[in-house]
Amino acid sequence: MGKSVDVNETLKKAEALYNERKFSESVELWKSLENADCAEALYRLGICYNYNLGVDVQDEEKRGLIASGYFIKAGELGHADAQCFVGLCYRCGLGVERDLKKAVEWFEKSAAQNCTQAMNNLGQIYEREETEVELNESDDKYEQYVGDFDDGYDEDDDNGVRRKKYAKSMRLSLGWYLKSAELKDATGQLGVGRAYYDGRGVPCDYKTAIKYYSLAADQGSADALFRLGECYDDGEGVGQNSITAFQYYKEAAKRNHAKAQCYVGYCYEYGEGVKRDLDEALRWYNISAGNNYGQAYCNLGCMYEEGRGVKKNMSKAIEMYERGLEAGNSMSGHNLGNVYAFGKGVKVNVELALKYYEQAARGGVAEAQYNLAQYLHQGRYVEQDDEAAAYWFLQAAQNGDADAQYKIGSFFMDGVGVDEDPEIGFYWFMRSAAQGDADAQYAVGLCYEEGMGVEVDLDEAREWYQRAAKQGHKEAKRHLKK
Repeated sequence: MGKSVDVNETLKKAEALYNERKFSESVELWKSLENADCAEALYRLGICYNYNLGVDVQDEEKRGLIASGYFIKAGELGHADAQCFVGLCYRCGLGVERDLKKAVEWFEKSAAQNCTQAMNNLGQIYEREETEVELNESDDKYEQYVGDFDDGYDEDDDNGVRRKKYAKSMRLSLGWYLKSAELKDATGQLGVGRAYYDGRGVPCDYKTAIKYYSLAADQGSADALFRLGECYDDGEGVGQNSITAFQYYKEAAKRNHAKAQCYVGYCYEYGEGVKRDLDEALRWYNISAGNNYGQAYCNLGCMYEEGRGVKKNMSKAIEMYERGLEAGNSMSGHNLGNVYAFGKGVKVNVELALKYYEQAARGGVAEAQYNLAQYLHQGRYVEQDDEAAAYWFLQAAQNGDADAQYKIGSFFMDGVGVDEDPEIGFYWFMRSAAQGDADAQYAVGLCYEEGMGVEVDLDEAREWYQRAAKQGHKEAKRHLKK
């Protein structure tokens, strides 16, 4: 009994010293309990070595090795938080070789003792498909949870195994987030909300998503507040309300949510949900940029380029775009491409413009993909390459660019850079025409008139010619007079 009292007393003293930030003294006391099989002392030593608190080992790799050793010892003694840290060590390769199977095993041990952090880690692992799930005959039931899954795989490939594994992973992810949410953990509640919002592991349900977002927001989750703002902004699960959206963005921004700070700046810049105020827009963009949020740099660049709320300054605009690109914002790359393509404050430099367009194109910016395709198709300053042009027009088309949809439709109609396929060509003409592109509307009319990629239908042809003609399309008008 005496030894037990000594252990408890030592733990109390060490904790008090730790709270007073006397880390080295607390480490000494916890080390005095190393041989007493005291899980708490071992766990706290792991924490101190992991975060370099009061220890004399400066080499990060060596500290990680020592920390993981303490976590494992404490975890083997049944310490739930230590078991969670062991899972993190195996997940991240901290002091041990990265092993996701072992990570899952340790997280599950910790979760069995109601550690919500372990549950959330399991939710993330399955959500991000960091570990491959195994299927059995009963897993056909998961097919209903595939939702809008599409990663380029043919749904019939391997009898749909890839889709089923995805669906099972999302379902397992949701299950762990739900367990965490039931214990009132904000991260778990947020995870459940995201699953319902995206339709991952469960049918898409915006109202249920909002319910869980609200639970997390009530606990101060900045990301939940931001996501509630998005729901009100887009009218998803609630009536569209820009004022309420702005209020949620502002609350998230106050909690240092970088993306929300940028959104608040945008709301002030364009008067969405709040009175337009360019000074406030500039202030919030700068706060967001201070958190290295790339889009904030990009928006600042636009303000300096166009002289909105500040004196026009192309040198400053270019600096902001460059910093945005460094922060991973692809639109900043596109804007830099435009700077050098059109000589905005600098000499025209097409080589640099193409470099930036390609960077932005690879980052998924439709405008940059279209511009790059145009250069490749026309052979301007680069070797003419219709196959590469077709690739980038298709990427831009898939990202919703109406001009690119018309272009790739033409390529498929004529077999330029791709195998000729009028049906696919017609499909892309229709996608572009639906967005109001007059050339595409005329092309759809022509397809219906001549039976290219679709059965002849003169009534439909006339309808599409009329739409194009209303926008002043001369050829469409000529066809209507025939």
